[in-house]
Amino acid sequence: MAENGATDVTVLHAAEFGAKPNSGEDSGPALRAAIAAAAALGAPVEIRLERGTYRLGPGPEFNAALTLRGMSDVTVRGMGVETLLLLTDPRQGCFFLFECERVSVESLAVDHDPLPYTQGSVLWSNAKEGWFDLALEEGYPSLGEPWFAEAPKPYGQWGMIFERDTPRLKAGTPDFIFMDSWEHLAGRVWRMRPVAEQRDRVAHLRPRDRFVHMARFGHGGAVFFLRSRDCAMRHVTVYSSQGFAVGGVAADACTVDGVTVTRKPGTTRLLSTDSDGAHFQQNLRGPLIQNCYFEGMADDSVNIYYPPNRVSGVVADNSLRLAGGGEIQPGDLLEIFDPVEGRRRGRSRAATVRGDATELRVTLENPVPGMRAGTTPNTADSVYNLSRCGAGFTIRNNIFTNHRRHGMMLKAPDGLVENNLMDGLGALGIVAGNDPDWPEGVAPSNLVIRRNTIRDCGRSMWYGADPRGAAIQIVGKSLGGVAADRILENIVLEDNQCINPPGAALFIGAAGNVEVVRLNATYMPGFIPPRRTAAILVENVDNLRVEDCAASATQPEITATLRLGPEVGRRSTQNLRGSLASGAALVENTAPETNAENNGKESN
Repeated sequence: MAENGATDVTVLHAAEFGAKPNSGEDSGPALRAAIAAAAALGAPVEIRLERGTYRLGPGPEFNAALTLRGMSDVTVRGMGVETLLLLTDPRQGCFFLFECERVSVESLAVDHDPLPYTQGSVLWSNAKEGWFDLALEEGYPSLGEPWFAEAPKPYGQWGMIFERDTPRLKAGTPDFIFMDSWEHLAGRVWRMRPVAEQRDRVAHLRPRDRFVHMARFGHGGAVFFLRSRDCAMRHVTVYSSQGFAVGGVAADACTVDGVTVTRKPGTTRLLSTDSDGAHFQQNLRGPLIQNCYFEGMADDSVNIYYPPNRVSGVVADNSLRLAGGGEIQPGDLLEIFDPVEGRRRGRSRAATVRGDATELRVTLENPVPGMRAGTTPNTADSVYNLSRCGAGFTIRNNIFTNHRRHGMMLKAPDGLVENNLMDGLGALGIVAGNDPDWPEGVAPSNLVIRRNTIRDCGRSMWYGADPRGAAIQIVGKSLGGVAADRILENIVLEDNQCINPPGAALFIGAAGNVEVVRLNATYMPGFIPPRRTAAILVENVDNLRVEDCAASATQPEITATLRLGPEVGRRSTQNLRGSLASGAALVENTAPETNAENNGKESN
């Protein structure tokens, strides 16, 4: 039955299509019938779900229980967290929006039963032989369930070490262990055998440590936008997902507003999602992510990027063959990048594009001399598509807490990051820059990062030990190092607070035109920095301004407020302050003094 209001929105009630909350029946067919009716009506339409738990069995699409295809001006709306969509297939996501416009999912919650992971306590470990015995907690799936073995290797079958008494990663330990196999011993006890190259990580396990093992399929997430424009996820709560909470691939201007990703209250769960909180790749315009709460994910909170194409053949300076990577269309602005040295070959728009995902043949409007072809990402140039990387994103007024990896990975230009809190993360708070080692691009420029707080991040063993580990890391990369060219440009950092950072508060590398204003780094009494470092590290940067920044630390590991490393060109420092241990410097300088400006207002 339809209701027409002043805005001419037709309301379809899911109950009238046979959806029965709290009945234990599969409501998937009824909700798919409501979606089909909305598609037949045209637009605008609201599909309304009342309070209650709707069980959703496997949908006909491999990656989601509910698919909206080619629809416009549709809203799927519940009554808040009391409208719960409970997925009964741990291999699937919930909503899949394909080629939609102005479609939103709002005011409901998503969970799985059974969960796409299991958890338990370590009974015993044998570091020499490389195995440990895991007693699964009651109420969590058995490792004998088929989906654990069906998950893809290696990235779908792995786990993490958690503390005994609190639901957070065990500090100072590896943040992932890939599993080779597991065998049933008795009852709910299983012997876990990591892959050969990671069996040494068993040495970090102790009796009563807790461990989560996932079946991570990557089939979308709670909400997945593919080739969709101006779509949204608003006021949705995600308790679990076999992939990310929300993501967009080849999408345009998605909105994520008021979303909560969290461990389900009233449970002993150690995890929320098996992957990222918000994952966006190949987007025309970047997402708006605001007023959200992200907790307990097995990966990053936010990742925005383009998967680079590998140059597999060079026909001429304006003609090349590409393998893998993301989508390219005529007119897209491409950057040819040498990942070995970290240098830009040049930029040009694509004139013609032929082929498919296996191999593209691209003609450039302008020649780019010196392009190098190869059979691996380590031997070939990469192509970054600057038109499909999520440029123009905004991330504001969010909380990111207590999850496995980085708070943000920003590989897109023209972004604003403001008023966010990152607290207790396994890795770094904000990471802006390309990543040839994974590989992901592009090299961002024109970023404003302001009024953010990064606190107690870098809990896992390797992030703070890295010589460039920092609460905020702004770095252009080559394979295994800092790029030779200053590929990041026009970066502004204002009024950011870093408390107990993982080594440095800020690292900047391979960048030009950078302003750092009113950054405060505080190392609290009792905190043990993971290495000797300055609070602010700078390497291969030109036209740098550092003003009104301060560091406070009694720890001898913090050796200076600012360290000017190699290849630092023009720079200006003003009103730097440091309340540091005896013998620490305000500025450590390994850069030449030419083109330096110091206004004499530094203090210690």
